[in-house]
Amino acid sequence: MLPVLLYGGIKMVITQNTECEFGHSLTHWFQPIYHLKNNKAIGYEALLRDSSQLEDSPINIFLEAHKNGYRNILDLMSVKAAFTAFKDETPLFINVFPSTLLEKNFLSWWDSNMPLMRPIVLELLENEPIWNWKDLKIIVRELHKKGVKIAIDDMGTGYSFFQQWIELEPSFIKLDRYFAENLSTNYRKQNTIKSLIDLFSDTTEIIIEGIETKEDLEIAEQLGILYAQGYFLGKPAPTVENMELYRDNK
Repeated sequence: MLPVLLYGGIKMVITQNTECEFGHSLTHWFQPIYHLKNNKAIGYEALLRDSSQLEDSPINIFLEAHKNGYRNILDLMSVKAAFTAFKDETPLFINVFPSTLLEKNFLSWWDSNMPLMRPIVLELLENEPIWNWKDLKIIVRELHKKGVKIAIDDMGTGYSFFQQWIELEPSFIKLDRYFAENLSTNYRKQNTIKSLIDLFSDTTEIIIEGIETKEDLEIAEQLGILYAQGYFLGKPAPTVENMELYRDNK
């Protein structure tokens, strides 16, 4: 029996035909997120890809879906497909638009499609404006009851209203790769990260994305960052088993 996505009164069968409707053949690659003290992966982020055009940015895939009026449907397809493909027992981090959570039938869709007792972290994309914080808080509160953790993705790139994000009680805040680039030589970025650690460290874990050099990694550790993600630590791969993992040579 073919897997079916029921959402908002729209029925979509997840087959090659559905993928063609978006103009893409969808798959996911996975990238590790490391605890820097013990060099162990605390989880993996699912990254949407077009299997026939792996270099194509997922941004383009979602822009096309948005143009055709299916972005939130595609978002749910991505969440479901990533969760189905992921076989590791560590938490799976999956990007999702806040507007997807705000869709009318989101919680009923979640209960019907997502199994319990599997660790999952929804990364809310910070570069989308949110006009209904009250309802978003209600949805996030219900997800917390289901054991789902929340991360704020790409903090510092878009609509950063710290007060509202804090009220969502996220388990993680992911700093945009902008902060990692040339971190070892950029003292303003270092000071900013110190301030963010002081602001959030009591309640929320901070993950820095985009670590690509040993020097930037070392400074991130010195600043007090415990979790990091980036090509220097591990590149995305189709499965966890064949992933190019970071080996600590320090």
